[in-house]
Amino acid sequence: MNIIENFKSAIFNILSSKMRTFLTTLGIIIGITAVIIITAIGRGFQKDINESFSGINVDSVSVSTSYNKTIRDKDKFTLDDIKDLKEINNIEFVSPSYGSNVTVKLKDPSQLESCVLNGSNEDTKGLSGLKMKYGRFIDKKDRDGKSKVAVIDNKLAKKIFGREDVVGETITAETVFGNIKSIDLEIIGVYETESEFYTPEIYYPIETSMDFLDNTQQTFESISLKIENTSIFKETERLILKTLSANHNNEEDTYVVNSAFDMVNSMNGTIQIVTVFIGLVAGISLLVGGIGVMNIMLVTVTERTREIGIRKSLGATNSNIKMQFLIEAITVALLGGIMGIIFGYIGSFLAGRVISLLGSTLKPEVSIPVVIGAVVISSIIGIIFGVYPASKAAKLDPIEALRYE
Repeated sequence: MNIIENFKSAIFNILSSKMRTFLTTLGIIIGITAVIIITAIGRGFQKDINESFSGINVDSVSVSTSYNKTIRDKDKFTLDDIKDLKEINNIEFVSPSYGSNVTVKLKDPSQLESCVLNGSNEDTKGLSGLKMKYGRFIDKKDRDGKSKVAVIDNKLAKKIFGREDVVGETITAETVFGNIKSIDLEIIGVYETESEFYTPEIYYPIETSMDFLDNTQQTFESISLKIENTSIFKETERLILKTLSANHNNEEDTYVVNSAFDMVNSMNGTIQIVTVFIGLVAGISLLVGGIGVMNIMLVTVTERTREIGIRKSLGATNSNIKMQFLIEAITVALLGGIMGIIFGYIGSFLAGRVISLLGSTLKPEVSIPVVIGAVVISSIIGIIFGVYPASKAAKLDPIEALRYE
């Protein structure tokens, strides 16, 4: 009997006892269905996270002093740190993070707008992705001269002056906390913003900001950077900490590097671990299903002992008998795998609908490699748990088998 005939025989035997076959494959069906649904939800969750962070510059990095360490004055960042970090190969932009809350008067003098006044350098423009609409951004000449100049956004310009092109105009910014001070700044540039609900940010030279805020030590506690290649992020992170530690003669754990890229990778890694773990737990039912296949094949061998004896008496070899029952076991397991895939797709769709009704944007995404893997696993289960019953059938003595009732 060739392989095609063996498959035909297997299908005939399966169809002759549909309920028994279904119950036999139930473990495999449940296992594969669960694995597909779980991995689909996991992939959907990963995609949802990545889309949530798509608007964030994952190549932007923030360096700050550690909350777990006692920070001394000598540990705080200086402008020399900015210059040294800029020399690291994988770093494109470096800018101080040195802001203060201020208010500015609008077109109606009785109205005030809360803003953030940021001490900046020439790299701040590239780091923040600012698109200039009028004028220019702060340059080294402004910084060296401690010029009282500023760059504001077009919407703030319109609120203050009633128009967007306000280069050459002057605004007065007044601090909100502590020692109340004010500073007059000449607008040298206007950048474009599309945000509707936001806190306006005004940029002016970092050296000017230190004088304005009486920062005699000229230190700050946070630095923003933009890296060029995120694939070597860890190496760049190590160089950042090493450079800062050398500059301040302290331990590397005095500083912390935070990035959206690292956070996204960490969250994706956690999701993958949880998905694999739950998938493995669901995979236990595949083992149970495999045992079910072996059990029913042993029963089948017993039920068809006389048939085996007749076939052997007509010239069937041990390998023919073994192949017949092995193919039947594989067919049963494959049938369970196919049904598991169908139910997995249906279950993933239904899970997506339920999740959407709960108000989430998460959409389960079925993985083709997982589906292919399900087919392969089904075949392997059939082979592994079909070998013993098939071998038992092949070893039956034909005379004893013919006498069996």
